[in-house]
Amino acid sequence: MIRKWFIPAVALAVLFSVAPVWAAKSVTALPDAALVIQHPKESGEDSGHMHHKGKMTRKDFEAYRLEKLKEIATYFGIQTDGKTAEQLKKEVEAAKLANKDKWEAFKAEHQAKRLEHLRKIAEEHGIKTEGKTSEQLREELYLLHGGKGKRPHRLEDHDRSADDDDKQKDKQNQA
Repeated sequence: MIRKWFIPAVALAVLFSVAPVWAAKSVTALPDAALVIQHPKESGEDSGHMHHKGKMTRKDFEAYRLEKLKEIATYFGIQTDGKTAEQLKKEVEAAKLANKDKWEAFKAEHQAKRLEHLRKIAEEHGIKTEGKTSEQLREELYLLHGGKGKRPHRLEDHDRSADDDDKQKDKQNQA
């Protein structure tokens, strides 16, 4: 009977003798209270969580999105004064669905602006721009600045989404 309880009793004795050592280590691992008071951690909203490869904070990104929404809203003739981002977003989505031709014209206008901007930058870097698309110009600029080419997983995602869209269109045409 003593043999039966001997191993568990020794294990408990070892566990209780080591417990104060673990507790002491965990106390020393905690930060000093004076340092925490001097440099408090920022909350989730105030933290500088970076977007877009570390160039924009959350606040900057939200402001950027709001400006883009306002730009689209003014193009569609929607009043932007006194509205939240959510209200603007809903109204812009409704306007996009109602005026598909106007939305396509807006997108084409902005793609043309993007192409012109890329051409200007490419010319500054000595790249010929005649007959090149914005994707070709962007790729050449990327390679010029030490890029490693397109990442294969990005291409796979893009191709996969295009295939999914084609399958959905085929299903809609069959129905």
